[in-house]
Amino acid sequence: MMQKKYSVWIFLLCLLLLSSCSGKQKKMLEDVNALLIEPTLVSENDMLQIKSLYNIPEPQRKIAVLFGYGYNDKAFIDIVLDQIKKTVGLSANGGAVFPLVFPDDFKWGASARISLLTGMLEDAQVNGLVLVGAPEGTHSVLASLQDAGGGTIPYPVVSLLPQDDILGMEAGCDLVLEYLPVAASDDELSEESSIYVENMPELIVRTIRYLSLVPTDHIGGFEKDMTELMIHARQMVGSRWTVARYNDPETGIRPENHFIIENKSKGMQ
Repeated sequence: MMQKKYSVWIFLLCLLLLSSCSGKQKKMLEDVNALLIEPTLVSENDMLQIKSLYNIPEPQRKIAVLFGYGYNDKAFIDIVLDQIKKTVGLSANGGAVFPLVFPDDFKWGASARISLLTGMLEDAQVNGLVLVGAPEGTHSVLASLQDAGGGTIPYPVVSLLPQDDILGMEAGCDLVLEYLPVAASDDELSEESSIYVENMPELIVRTIRYLSLVPTDHIGGFEKDMTELMIHARQMVGSRWTVARYNDPETGIRPENHFIIENKSKGMQ
């Protein structure tokens, strides 16, 4: 009987020793595979390098930007998106901008339908919209959004260089900005057009960034006051452009929310 008890204790002791060895081996493997992290002093040069990295602020709003005719070339869009990545960021990466390209993103069978924009904006849950070269029929989409919002779109809408019905764009947008060449001769016009194209990506990004910084507790668009809208337009486009009120050549009417932007041809380097 005693011999049987000793056998039990010996068996338990062996299990304990095996368990201990197994634990030590496991611990040794963990130590070998562990990543050793030690605190290191950060130099002034390190800080400069950190500051040189792109600093994307927390976006206040999610802004949809629609690239329409004249601004839907892949090379042009790539330039704009690259600048967006460096400033407010793309929504796919946690940033503020949800890009859409017409007609590529609006295919319905063999055709493209701008009417699909309504559902896209709702699905993306945006609270700001920038239209660049708005295609024909965009004003109807804006009217539908206004109807759904009880007469107003619940976020700011800015149209840059629209190609749609002007009266409809004025009715559906908070700001409508058009480009007007100021050159007199063909050579000057060619040079100015080149400057205009070069500065368009910055203009688009500035507009997006401006809307993204509008506090989210502000519901709706900008106040329909000409003086305030002029201030918004000037702050939005920056010092590379001058802003003037638009005068309808057919009616002589000067809409409060429609402005002409002109390149400052001199010294725009």
